[in-house]
Amino acid sequence: MEGTIGEIRLFAANFAPRDWSYCNGALLAISSNVALFSILGTTYGGDGKVTFGLPNLAGRSAVGAGQGPGLSYYDLGEKTGANSTILTLNNLPPHTHTAAGNIVIPAFSDGGDSGSPANNILAAVGSMYTSQAGDSTTKSTPLNIQVGVTGGSTPITITQPSLGMNYIICLYGVFPSRS
Repeated sequence: MEGTIGEIRLFAANFAPRDWSYCNGALLAISSNVALFSILGTTYGGDGKVTFGLPNLAGRSAVGAGQGPGLSYYDLGEKTGANSTILTLNNLPPHTHTAAGNIVIPAFSDGGDSGSPANNILAAVGSMYTSQAGDSTTKSTPLNIQVGVTGGSTPITITQPSLGMNYIICLYGVFPSRS
């Protein structure tokens, strides 16, 4: 399969053709791959003296180097992104939760006709509060409503719909001219 040295293609087979290699981050000897090293350098790894690295596109998507309008800048060989993330309070949009609760007011079984209901509670029988004019309020009933924490801090996937294929790079072929 003819190619240009350094060219990367998607390949649907389960092998890399002759003169091609998987884009899996492998380190290659410079002495055996001088032409490809002159194109890639150490952009994708290696020490630049004995070895250099192939791009690692295993489980990754390629993105064009540089910057498009309104997009982030990407250096050649820069790795970025993640397959999953954990949502935290800091990265959730502002929102509200509603709370609900029940008030259970205890009652005594006496007549409820005392003239001083202050710091007491409602009566169960007789007139609702008292037979006398109101001169105070009844004892307050505390109501504790809590909005509980939910979720389990489990990472969520952010991987786009994908199809597993092999990226391959041409090791030997036509040397690209710089124009």
